[in-house]
Amino acid sequence: MHLYEMLNNYKSDNNIYGSISIELQPGLSVSMVTAEHLDAIDVYKQFPSSNNYLCFNCQLQGELNVKVKDRQFITHKGDLTFGFANGETFHLQHSKDFCNIEVMIMPKLLDVLIKDMDFHFSCLSAKIDFFLQHLQIHQSINVLSCARQLFYLMQNTDCKVTNRLLLYAHVLKYLNWYFKSFDSLLTKEEFTQWEYEQFNYVRNYLVSDLTNPPTIEWLAKQVGINQSKLKKGFKQVFGKSIYAYFLTERMNKAKQLLMENSVTETAVMMGYSNISHFSSAFRKQFGVLPKEIRRQNSNFLNE
Repeated sequence: MHLYEMLNNYKSDNNIYGSISIELQPGLSVSMVTAEHLDAIDVYKQFPSSNNYLCFNCQLQGELNVKVKDRQFITHKGDLTFGFANGETFHLQHSKDFCNIEVMIMPKLLDVLIKDMDFHFSCLSAKIDFFLQHLQIHQSINVLSCARQLFYLMQNTDCKVTNRLLLYAHVLKYLNWYFKSFDSLLTKEEFTQWEYEQFNYVRNYLVSDLTNPPTIEWLAKQVGINQSKLKKGFKQVFGKSIYAYFLTERMNKAKQLLMENSVTETAVMMGYSNISHFSSAFRKQFGVLPKEIRRQNSNFLNE
């Protein structure tokens, strides 16, 4: 039977907030939301309990267009959306086959659950305000698999202790894979947005004056980042070390100048006092001496 058809046949006595929700313990619940629960295709929906809970969503199928505050994005099958809604109103547009699994947990309980785990869920902070993370993690097979298991379990879970314990165990498994999926991606973001801006500032400064290479120590002081992080971040963003980037841009500029200037004139304009040092750097960059480039240009102009 199709997933959506199975949901239509499922009856629950705990249908709240437009979804089928089961509270596993105080501060922890799991729910499934479908297009049918949202009633209309285009709805405004406010989550009354979202000022107390962190929400972990995994979309089982369909499409959902989400608008909240200044954010807008579209989710699809397998997408993960994590956040703290803080009572904000969500504007939702969904497909007819939309289906979603959501686990809601209070921050204090979450702290207890992840305290001794071997990963750091970097989204959490001491002061929680409205935030929303949406990731299209196509490799999150484990999360999607757990979400499907939760869906099928919720169809058959009643007040029996055995079923409740099994559902609880699968919710913990779901959260475990969920955190690992997020953490594996978020830990790749080693630098803040401000630090990325500083790396870009360094790059712009380098190309603004190609006659005199600044020291890394001086650059680090200008942007307020230690030398080690500056070197690592710059290379990660631009693919080359600071000096290699500067030298590449410097030689490219020199190559342009050789179109209309002699080797000596070009060397002087690029800040070299020693012509042989300039020629050596140029050959290392392009594989030929600057005089050969100059000769090629002269031959081209005389043709």
